[in-house]
Amino acid sequence: MTFLSHYLERVLSTLPGREDRPFLNFAIKKAEDSRVSIIEAPTGYGKSAISQAIALRSLEEGLKCVIAFPLRTLLEDQLAKFRGTLRKLDLDERYVGARYMHYPESRYLIRPITLTTADTLSLTLFGIAPEDLETAFKHYDGTLTGSMGHYLFSRAMVLLSDLVLDEVHLLSDTTKSLNFLIALIWIVTFHGGRATFMSATIPKALENLLRRECEGIGLKIIRFSEDPDNAFLEERRKKRYEVNLEKLGSDKFERISEWIKIGMRDGFRRAIVVFNTVNEAIEFYRFVRENLDLRKDRILLLHSRFSGKDREAKMRRIEELRNEEYLLVSTQVIEAGVDISSDLFVSDLAPASSLIQRLGRFLRYGGEQEGRAFLWYEEGDGEKYKGVYDIDLFERTLYFLEGNDVRFHDPESYQALLDSVYDESSFNLKPRDVNELISIESILESSYRAIEKFIELEGSFVRDSTLVPVVPGSLWREDMPISELRELLVPMNLSTVYQIKPKEMLIIEEGKVIKKPTETLWNRKREHVLKYTLSSKFVAFSVEGDYDEELGMVVRYGEGHQLL
Repeated sequence: MTFLSHYLERVLSTLPGREDRPFLNFAIKKAEDSRVSIIEAPTGYGKSAISQAIALRSLEEGLKCVIAFPLRTLLEDQLAKFRGTLRKLDLDERYVGARYMHYPESRYLIRPITLTTADTLSLTLFGIAPEDLETAFKHYDGTLTGSMGHYLFSRAMVLLSDLVLDEVHLLSDTTKSLNFLIALIWIVTFHGGRATFMSATIPKALENLLRRECEGIGLKIIRFSEDPDNAFLEERRKKRYEVNLEKLGSDKFERISEWIKIGMRDGFRRAIVVFNTVNEAIEFYRFVRENLDLRKDRILLLHSRFSGKDREAKMRRIEELRNEEYLLVSTQVIEAGVDISSDLFVSDLAPASSLIQRLGRFLRYGGEQEGRAFLWYEEGDGEKYKGVYDIDLFERTLYFLEGNDVRFHDPESYQALLDSVYDESSFNLKPRDVNELISIESILESSYRAIEKFIELEGSFVRDSTLVPVVPGSLWREDMPISELRELLVPMNLSTVYQIKPKEMLIIEEGKVIKKPTETLWNRKREHVLKYTLSSKFVAFSVEGDYDEELGMVVRYGEGHQLL
């Protein structure tokens, strides 16, 4: 077997203007003799080259490789890069495929190199791949006898592959995802597989938890601090910027716009503004288009409620504007998978891990030396800041920033922030649930138990709420081909769908897409709703709202037609 460093060198040779990244070689050499390893390196260091090197080795040595991402946006960005690397190496890009919601290119993760989401990975691992869900549901309900699907084949596609999980810190955000992460490590180890996990932000408390829960299986955690790239650190530490922290109120849009105006007047040309909710991002985008003196085609909006086609177009436009003057208004989707930089960065406050990831899009590239950053926050209310983030983690982050100067380009500096904000109470693992997940995979005919657990977890082994497709009712027409309709679908949390309770849904009957009222659906148990949305006849919920390629989906609900 050829050493992984050989494949890494081949991947790096395809990069334009490549820079030496000695820690990557150090990390893969340390990981080579370990079945399961976690590699930590700073944002912008080029960790994705390790994923490509592992995939290339698997391809050329007759094996398979599955690379999973917590976010679909990260997958889509990396898919283009993987294919580009294969082309430059004179290899067939069709060796790479993707499998996620409504993108079944690599069914059962069967392509030699498959990029997928953590959700699809979990389903396939437990023998209920998306292709078999409806069959497994029918068997579970007793309406179908015989096979529960290709569950052994499904599991083999994961267990016989080299496995890579990128941005693994996102799988520690909730109890459900952390349970799955620990179970996955044990399952891979039981079957003699190989898995590599990567992240830029691993709090010491999370490292301690992982070492304790995975004791005895040879888990190796490789930190950047073990063999720091001094040239990289020196370049990062030369970056000159101030981070301003301010509490804002009802006039926040005016205040943020003023920061942008002053910054651009002072010579900063590339601005990014990050909001914690889609609604605020859309409202601010509208505001600056009316009030900021900047070419309209240089102001972009990015969030999770764009169709796949329009999201791809936006990513291409971002790439075109890489060295031009622009303003990008975004949500937290920018935290992973968007290769862009700025010299003027403005963000709503978020817990430390998310904040560090966001600021990885500030002075990201070598040679960028000077910038300005603003962080703002508003009065916290309830258990979630902005209805999104744990209020305790938010307040701990705020408290640390108020008393300390954090250099977000220096791992030593931001590690202190991470370790101050996160302790072991921040990671609410449930060992009993972990053992249940492990036991599912150990049962020969596991699909029945997997479906039972899947329903109990409300449709996801990873997320607090499963994603379902929606489409604004105004876009659908009776003669629209299903292929065209699928291009318009937007993912939305099922919990959010319950909040707005759409009056209609689109289903397939006799080969045609028709509208059907949903009034009786919302009176049924959530288990029934979940099963229905995963059936082959279901296409999408038809929601009240508008959609265009500029704003994405704007949903209206309630008596006053509030925006959501």
